Amino acid sequence: MNAVEDQKNRPLGRFLASRFITSMAFEVFVVYYVWYFVAEYNSIFLAGMVATAYLVTDLTISFPGGHIIDRTNSSAVNSLSSFLVAGGFLVSFLGFGIGGIFAAVVIGSAGTTMKGDSFSAMIQRHVSRESTSRMLSYNQTVTSTSGLTGIIMGGISIIILKDYLFYLLVLLPALSGILATPIREEIFHSDEGIAHETREVLVFMKKISSFLILGFIINGLFVSLTVYSSGIFHIYLGVGAGYYTAFIAGLPIGMIAGSAIASRKFRVLGGSSAIATMIMFFAPLLAIIGVSRSAYIDIVCALLIGLLLPLINIPMTDKLYRIVPRRIFGKTFSILRIFIAGSTPIMASIFSVFALLLPINLVIIGSGLVMLPVALFGFFAIPRLMRIKDPEETSQNASRGES
Repeated sequence: MNAVEDQKNRPLGRFLASRFITSMAFEVFVVYYVWYFVAEYNSIFLAGMVATAYLVTDLTISFPGGHIIDRTNSSAVNSLSSFLVAGGFLVSFLGFGIGGIFAAVVIGSAGTTMKGDSFSAMIQRHVSRESTSRMLSYNQTVTSTSGLTGIIMGGISIIILKDYLFYLLVLLPALSGILATPIREEIFHSDEGIAHETREVLVFMKKISSFLILGFIINGLFVSLTVYSSGIFHIYLGVGAGYYTAFIAGLPIGMIAGSAIASRKFRVLGGSSAIATMIMFFAPLLAIIGVSRSAYIDIVCALLIGLLLPLINIPMTDKLYRIVPRRIFGKTFSILRIFIAGSTPIMASIFSVFALLLPINLVIIGSGLVMLPVALFGFFAIPRLMRIKDPEETSQNASRGES
């Protein structure tokens, strides 16, 4: 069954298109200015702080954003978020220098975060449970495709489109906001106040604590690629922007292929042991990137990492969509994001400092070595997550038993 066309579900196709446009525009912005700081200022530190700024914003806005989404029309939040991104990009071109660029990163990140979180809520509110995994595959494909397109456009902007960057960045998210015209929806939330709902969220988080620890560590280790990818190609390998663009494009290209595989082989690849085994493959791939002196080998490794990510993420995300109560969905996913992604700004800052003290490749190799015991922990953490029962199915089974 096609989840976008499922008559029991709302038509979310145009919201997927809207998310594609906004995410693509933000990716163009990040790619352009990460390279700008390396090329113009020869500063990996400033490039790393771009990642730190948007990730800190992502964490800061998550919980209040989740509360807003729980209590309002998520499709309206989705539309307004695109206009917020457009406003942020406008700030970067008003002549405030580096400060204006980082202000735009903060505003654009806030809008992009709300865009993604509100669409997640729309999936739970408008998509039947039978179609959730397929819609998650569509969403992952759109996210990956927008990232790939943004990377390509960012690379082109670095080379030939500097004069048109302002128009591109402001007009695209504005168009996205118009495309995401709100729809009616039923809102699920309790009337017991935010304190009670927060306690309920924390009780749920305790149930999935081992999964949170796993995600926290893995996410933190991957920050080394975010911080160092431009430096690896510009300084360590001594090659041009084209190779850097191909490397960061390898991740979303691989994710597009992985999303297609996940949607067709969900039952086969979604088992706990299969997921933990795939996590283990990250260790040698990161180590090879650190050891290699070939840009082509690094690009292949990026493709393989991208291929594995949706095969791991989609089954676990599908499980979370099933077990999180609807009334606290926004706040639960926001706290989950804060916890797992909390390692990212911390590690991005640490890796930026490491760039001043150590050769770039040594930190990448170290990330790969640490990934191996983390993957072994996954053989314990992932089965615990998968054993948690769906509360709605449990309630329906109890109702049938009583009748």
